[in-house]
Amino acid sequence: MWAKSPNDAGEWLPLWQHMDDSADVAGHLFDQWLAPSVVEMLTGELDGDRDAARCAVRFLAGVHDLGKATPAFAIQHEGLAQQMRERGLYMPLMRRELVDRQLAHHTVAGHHLLIRWLVDQGWSRRWAVAWGVVLGGHHGAPPDEDDRLLPQSYPHLFGEGVWVQVQRELLCRIAERVGVLNYLDGWRELRLSVRFQVLVTGIVIVSDWIASNEDLLGFHAEVLPQDVVDPQRSGRALAALALPVPWIPSAIPDEVSELFATRFSLPLGAAVRPVQIAACDVARAMSEPGLLIIEAPMGEGKTEAALAAAEVMAQRWGAGGLMVALPTQATSDAMFDRVVDWLDRLGADDHQVGGSITLGHGKARLNRLFQGLVRAGKVGHAEIDCDDGLGSKTVARHAVTAHAWLSGRKKAQLANFSVGTIDQLLFAGLKSRHLMLRHLGLAGKVVVLDEVHAYDAYMNSYLTKVLTWLGAYRVPVIALSATLPADRRQELMQAYQRGSHRSALPSMSDVEGYPILSWTAGESVHHRRIEPSGRSTSVQVSSLGGRVDDDADALVALLKDKLSGGGCALVIRNTVRRVLATAAALERSFPGEVTVVHARFIAADRMRKDAELLDLFGSPDRSQQRPERHIVVASQVVEQSLDIDFDLLVTDLAPIDLILQRMGRLHRHHRGVGQVERPPKLRTAHTYIAGVEFTAGAPELEPSAARYVYGAYPLLRAAAVLLPHLGQTINLPDDIAPLVQQAYGPQQTGPESWQDAMSTARERWRDRCAARAANAEKFQLKEPARPGNSIIGWVAANVGETEDDSQGQGQVRDGAPSLEVIVIQQHADGDWFTPAWLSEDHGHRRVPRESTPSDQLAQIIATCSLRLPLEFSTEMAERGLWAATPEQWEFSPLIYRLPVLVLDQDGFGEIAGRAVRYTPGSGLQVLAPEEQSPQGADDSPREASSHP
Repeated sequence: MWAKSPNDAGEWLPLWQHMDDSADVAGHLFDQWLAPSVVEMLTGELDGDRDAARCAVRFLAGVHDLGKATPAFAIQHEGLAQQMRERGLYMPLMRRELVDRQLAHHTVAGHHLLIRWLVDQGWSRRWAVAWGVVLGGHHGAPPDEDDRLLPQSYPHLFGEGVWVQVQRELLCRIAERVGVLNYLDGWRELRLSVRFQVLVTGIVIVSDWIASNEDLLGFHAEVLPQDVVDPQRSGRALAALALPVPWIPSAIPDEVSELFATRFSLPLGAAVRPVQIAACDVARAMSEPGLLIIEAPMGEGKTEAALAAAEVMAQRWGAGGLMVALPTQATSDAMFDRVVDWLDRLGADDHQVGGSITLGHGKARLNRLFQGLVRAGKVGHAEIDCDDGLGSKTVARHAVTAHAWLSGRKKAQLANFSVGTIDQLLFAGLKSRHLMLRHLGLAGKVVVLDEVHAYDAYMNSYLTKVLTWLGAYRVPVIALSATLPADRRQELMQAYQRGSHRSALPSMSDVEGYPILSWTAGESVHHRRIEPSGRSTSVQVSSLGGRVDDDADALVALLKDKLSGGGCALVIRNTVRRVLATAAALERSFPGEVTVVHARFIAADRMRKDAELLDLFGSPDRSQQRPERHIVVASQVVEQSLDIDFDLLVTDLAPIDLILQRMGRLHRHHRGVGQVERPPKLRTAHTYIAGVEFTAGAPELEPSAARYVYGAYPLLRAAAVLLPHLGQTINLPDDIAPLVQQAYGPQQTGPESWQDAMSTARERWRDRCAARAANAEKFQLKEPARPGNSIIGWVAANVGETEDDSQGQGQVRDGAPSLEVIVIQQHADGDWFTPAWLSEDHGHRRVPRESTPSDQLAQIIATCSLRLPLEFSTEMAERGLWAATPEQWEFSPLIYRLPVLVLDQDGFGEIAGRAVRYTPGSGLQVLAPEEQSPQGADDSPREASSHP
């Protein structure tokens, strides 16, 4: 019997050897690699007997390829098949004689053969299926149904006579070798949980991949290798692979102030804030793993609170790692740096950190720190050359690397630590191949959800489903938000509770107070109101005025007045079209003093702009060259996680929680002696609301925001709660929770003259949310079934493998995925170059079209990736872009998935018959007909698509 056919050297892997290797590797993983919380979970299923759990895992890993001991599989290699025929194992001479061979794939065959053997041991078939399905699912998807194919019905595929004898001998051999025969009678009526089946299938998959690695576990050269057990063989392989051990926190200081002093780089004289103390206290007092929601104002240190609480939870409940999920790639990159710094401090405090980290999003390859850790993972140590940007280099030693084997879409989330976009978490609720690996990666971690208020109905549907599964795995979860509507807080708590206790929670709509912590405790929920830290800002609120579709004159007049003595203003628009139109108008009145920020810049320019924002408008410690007067016109990309500070804010109307989030960029830092003071006219924080006309009747809304971005109903509710504050003040943080609860609560709000319009908008909004949630459920996992049910059909009708790019994100986000391209400049002679404005060593590099770019050049080209507006998510646009893409580029692992957008030297190009222009100052612009001529072109912003 063979598991792997001969290689080029004629060496092959006998089935018995692969079974031994897989069982032994699984034992090593159980002892050394799995998080203690996962081991405890599996042990709990088998009456708390750790040895029994280890034995079960080893047995299932050892027999996972049992289905290869069948004619349907063995006939694939003519030479080996003939040797088997000569020893009495009948099968046809030609593969084509088994016309239905595909029915008995070795995974399905193994599933049925193990069930038959267990039934022969006196088991009920009903309970045996939950064990057999592990074999059936070890290629990434359990069988869709159980009784379609039975061995006795297809003896020519499964084998009969000597075949049955060999199958039983292989099973008994592994059963005796791992000691499972001592437990079979006691397990006969055991009702395995779904979580046990999923996690063990994941362990079996990992064991199989390691045991199949010829570099780690060599093949045999003999025709009939002797059946000799080598107890050190798998140990040598695992030592060479050097998988990271679990994170094991130890010696956590009792005093929160001491904990924060050793884990974080706090400003001189900074004190730990009340919400941070409370989070650690709750983490120490929780009766069991659960969901903790932290609601506190912007800038209160929720991230540090979450990391400190996660360390406490990991120590208490044996989590072996951490996942942090965030709304965007930019916020993920910023968080990645913070988490690595935190881990370095843990390592410096002699903790067993574990050693492996991943950055999970489609642009991870462009993150310099992560790529340094990837290189460190290949050479086995975490020393990274760091360029300070001034020509000098230092060597940084880190506590973690990006382990080379734990990479790629299937294995990356098995790393101890994971930072990435929320998609990486939501994929755990999507029916997809190898989903059990994502669940195995999550089950041993603490999960932190940042900006949990930032998701729409479609994504929230996935998030609540994943929370239910996390509850089933007893994964500690920490969710962070400036504030949540009461009903959303209830939904999150109930989702977790359905998984952890299969119970409903009482209503929490009457809970008041802010800041506030809420957490599950058994079958109930507790709350703790926190004293504010004392940081507060009073923000005057006014309407900008002007027409909703043309407020440029009003905006220019306002800024000319308010910035007459200097100052820095932030203007936030809800669509890129409005960003570019506004910037163009302001540039005429404030030449050279306007910066544009939105999502339609190539990756290199986005990173540059984020750094520039922090350098110019960040905290006083970082912003050493704050301009005397400047205006930033931005889309929603500046809403979250960027620590930037402006003197004046003008913002389009948005849902109230986002308005408050935007206000968090206003007067964010105290500016003391020696720092740039706020001009006299701007020493009082002031926000102007645009994108809405307040009239006697219902307000007129900016059409694109109401139709494409947020919907009319949330905007009308936001306008209604802001109306009493126009000409008055909003006090942060005191007014945050009342405003959010009023805007999202069930009570009527706004003048009576608005109610007809609000009622109509509400019905449309509810229909839209219901349709989104229903659409999301099409490819969603069901909630965990009761113990005894198998995972047959667990991912039936799945979407295949999940991806980190925009196509993959489209699986867990509503609407068509946006098309991503690489921007290349073509000179007059037809040659291609990287964009000229890139940094000195990256710009104006010749790009080959007849050959595959080198990895170094491809890395530079990848930084020129650009996400197009949704109006170009069409077959016509995609076909045209791919037609211009060199065929040889498909052999580059860095750029093969992205088509090319070719621009001339002035930045002009064409997509699906539409003229576009790209400049480093304005990003991508979709040009109107009168703008399509290069003559007279300049770098001023121009109007682009009205779609969000």
